[in-house]
Amino acid sequence: MLFFAQVRKVSHMKTLRTKFAAAAYLAVVLSLQACMAGLQLTPKPADPAEIKGTYTLILYGCRYADDLENMAILVDEKSAYPIGVYALDSMYKVKKGLSGPQALSEANTFIKCSMHSIWQSVLRGIPDNAGKTIGYELKPLYQPWEFKTPEVLLSSYSLKDGKITAYITLDPSVKRGKGLMNYPNLMRDH
Repeated sequence: MLFFAQVRKVSHMKTLRTKFAAAAYLAVVLSLQACMAGLQLTPKPADPAEIKGTYTLILYGCRYADDLENMAILVDEKSAYPIGVYALDSMYKVKKGLSGPQALSEANTFIKCSMHSIWQSVLRGIPDNAGKTIGYELKPLYQPWEFKTPEVLLSSYSLKDGKITAYITLDPSVKRGKGLMNYPNLMRDH
């Protein structure tokens, strides 16, 4: 009986440890969300024909040839909400006063700057709090076999105090340098 009591005690301790770890994880997640705060805006698929008017183009990434973190944000200059990027100023460039087609063309060229093969691109509209599209994001989708996911960048948008902030980060499941070219045994002729 003593053995079973000890097993139950150890099992109970593991359960408590798991619950404590889950509570700690939840506290960290909630703390991070509190830093972002504001209304979360979810981009929706968009049609390039919708891009009309004058835009400010935010070009994020393309700092070196192997850079995966490349995307463009087109902000309608008539929008009531400016869009800023939560990143160092050296991570992005801004071009103002571009026509819709010109901004989209430059964005398409920009996202192809990496030495990695791009399979296709994805265009999404960025809504405001009323659901009106105030801008667009354009991201490259890489070859599915090169990384664990074709869309390697995670982006989110938060509206707070009359300003939209873009948060951009590399998907944690993506390992740099883990494409097929880094596995010489897979590329050998047999």
